Amino acid sequence: MAQLKKSRCTLSGIGMVVAMALCIPFQAEASQPELEVVAEWNHLNWDLGDPAAEKAFNDKQDYKKAMLHGVKVDSKGNMYVSTARWGGAQVPATLSKLVKKGNGWVLQPFPNKNLNDINNPKGLKAVLGFEIDRNDVMWILDQGHIAGAPNKQGDEKLIGWDLKNNREIARYEFTNEQVDFTCSFLNDVAVDNDAGVIYITDSGIMCNPLKGGLLVYNMHTKEAKRVLTVPQWVNDEPGFTFKIHERDVLKAKEGKPNSMKTGADGIALSGDKKTLYWTNLTGNRLLSIPAEKLRDFSLNEAALEKLVRIDTVLPSNTDGMTADRKGNVYMTALTLNGLMKRDVQTGKVTPLVTNNEIAWPDTLGWGPDGWLYFVSNHLNLWVDGDMNFDNPPVSNFRIYRVHLGEQPYTIK
Repeated sequence: MAQLKKSRCTLSGIGMVVAMALCIPFQAEASQPELEVVAEWNHLNWDLGDPAAEKAFNDKQDYKKAMLHGVKVDSKGNMYVSTARWGGAQVPATLSKLVKKGNGWVLQPFPNKNLNDINNPKGLKAVLGFEIDRNDVMWILDQGHIAGAPNKQGDEKLIGWDLKNNREIARYEFTNEQVDFTCSFLNDVAVDNDAGVIYITDSGIMCNPLKGGLLVYNMHTKEAKRVLTVPQWVNDEPGFTFKIHERDVLKAKEGKPNSMKTGADGIALSGDKKTLYWTNLTGNRLLSIPAEKLRDFSLNEAALEKLVRIDTVLPSNTDGMTADRKGNVYMTALTLNGLMKRDVQTGKVTPLVTNNEIAWPDTLGWGPDGWLYFVSNHLNLWVDGDMNFDNPPVSNFRIYRVHLGEQPYTIK
């Protein structure tokens, strides 16, 4: 495990802002890359361009309804984060750009306040997964649900936003045949610019039993298809349970045992773009399928089911995934408190970096020059209502990064 060596920057003049831009180096063992904290918060704060609204958000402690999910970085090094509105409409934005304020970071609604307006019928409702491709186009996956409420047509959608020209260039609204407006939980995306397709996971957690699945969107034809719904490949593994820092995930309630059930979650495209990998969060199998078969809409599900392979059994279940140009696959490791790596040459999966200050490593994102970013968000405490927003022993929300090479590794 990496040993911590911290040199904290001074935090001053931020007022209500608890976000900190720290650049804290963590000295890892020789076998592990150095782990660095880029930003951290005890609770999230937004720059809304409206001091009264910002004060009300803090005074009412609406920040307790907001948690950090994903981080992505564009070609200029700008960081963007998602905050799905699991806690309700009080979360002022579901997609934001990080901007400096004093010595810290605050969240600024992105692309703008209007698109994040909960009352905008064409706006973003609850973004969890998103990705920035090699052309600096941000592909935004809106799962739609506000505090678990059922969706209606237009809530679940995929939007392409051109970061260079600051404009929307694509929009696809999923139908109730492609997603279940009650059960679906659109989770994450993997982008293939060469083939012009986007692969999507649906965790299906809003119903019991789950209704997980995989979807594919074709950028050129602007068509989408739900391509895989076979329960054994896209739902939870029966009987699988796990702990974070020796704590059960989800409290036992009303005599029922703790049980987190989540289907298809992390997703990544191999370096040669020939293989699509994914995992079910409630399980520890790394699954794969030939990507070209998955995007062939003429194939039926029975044919695709026969092509699914269990690549390996992982040492931990995982939430976020990505791959580099060489073909190595990187995954967050929930029970190991860090990241793990599948070596392209041997297929062996080993811990990449671990640290006890990491809790629920969530989503991964590539930055320029070989930096790999990821979020640690104590999701297990938040969902149980046990998060300490005032003086936690470790900051509730952190963005870390590790340096894996001099050249950009992203294969998008």
